Amino acid sequence: MSNLNQNFDTETINFQKLNLGPYSNNVYILTCKKSKKSIIIDTSHSSKDILSACKGTEVQFILQTHCHGDHIDALDEVREITGVPLGLHKKDKEEFGITSDFELKDGEFVSFGDVSIKCVHTPGHSKGMTMFYFPGHCICGDTIFPGGPGKTWSHEQLLQLLKSIKEKVLTLPKETILYPGHGENTTVAKSKILVSKYELNGNPQKEDFGDITWE
Repeated sequence: MSNLNQNFDTETINFQKLNLGPYSNNVYILTCKKSKKSIIIDTSHSSKDILSACKGTEVQFILQTHCHGDHIDALDEVREITGVPLGLHKKDKEEFGITSDFELKDGEFVSFGDVSIKCVHTPGHSKGMTMFYFPGHCICGDTIFPGGPGKTWSHEQLLQLLKSIKEKVLTLPKETILYPGHGENTTVAKSKILVSKYELNGNPQKEDFGDITWE
C-alpha cells in the first residue's frame, strides 16, 4: 500500500503528508489537535496545495529540513501569505543565503499548541540538514530513504552522512517511522538491517559518493 499521501491522527497531532511535484517531494503539515495550531515542514512545488492543507488551522511556523531548490520552490509565496516565522539551521542559512526568523538547533524543541517536536541535526546531504522527531515518528528530509542515504557530492559528504545516519537515525527506537523528503516511508528497524548489510559487503568503497543504494 502506498504511503505517498497520508492523513492520520496520533493522540495529540493530526499528521498530513503531501506528495507533490515531478520529484515526488514530500511536504508535512502537523497540527496540534487541541489548539488547531500547525506547522509546515518543507515548502515544495505548490503553495496552493500546501495552504489548502492548512485550512482550519492556525499556522505558527514554517520549518525547513534543508534548502535545496526542490524543497523551497514554494517558500516565498507560502511565507508571504501566512506571514509566519521561518526556521532553518544556520548552516543552510549560510550556504543558501536564505534569511530566517529563527535558527533550528540540534536537540532543541519547536512547540506549537500543546505539541513539541525535537530538532535533530544530520549533516551530509546538506550542511544544515535537520530532522524533526516526536515519539514514533521522524520527518527526516533527505537524510535517509528506503533504498539508501541521501545524495552526496563528495566521498567526505557520504562519510559524514553515514555517520549522521548511524548516530542520529539508527539510534532512534526501532519502531520509529521515517518520513523522507521524497517518496515512500521506511522505519528504523528496516534501515538498521539494510545499513548493516551494506557495511558487511565492504561499503562504502573508496571514493564512493552520489546516489548510493544499500543493496
